[in-house]
Amino acid sequence: MTMKLLIVDDSELIRTRLLGLLENIQGIEVIHLADTLAQTLISVRREPPTLVILDLHLPDGNASQIIRPIKQLDPGIQIAMLTNDASELNHRECQEAGADWFFDKSTEFLDLLDVVRQQAARI
Repeated sequence: MTMKLLIVDDSELIRTRLLGLLENIQGIEVIHLADTLAQTLISVRREPPTLVILDLHLPDGNASQIIRPIKQLDPGIQIAMLTNDASELNHRECQEAGADWFFDKSTEFLDLLDVVRQQAARI
């Protein structure tokens, strides 16, 4: 079995950077990209990912709103929040909604990559 990733960020630069860093990790088979909440839900319904890397602020809303719907579609989907707005309030809201991890883009980017590697190795 292999890991399927969904990278959700409204910044093409961030999506491209993550794609470049993650696509060569052993155990990752498919990487899909999205830049809105609507695209995220369509992608999750079409092909449920193993792990979603989810930016908090997207053009069509706050991504904390779709954590519960994603988990309702498939409770096994893991969600790693990646944001520049890493306040305690946002961290708590995402955690309460069901996010598995919460990372600050500016200081914890490498920690996110470590988690993805660890999760890919488990599959």
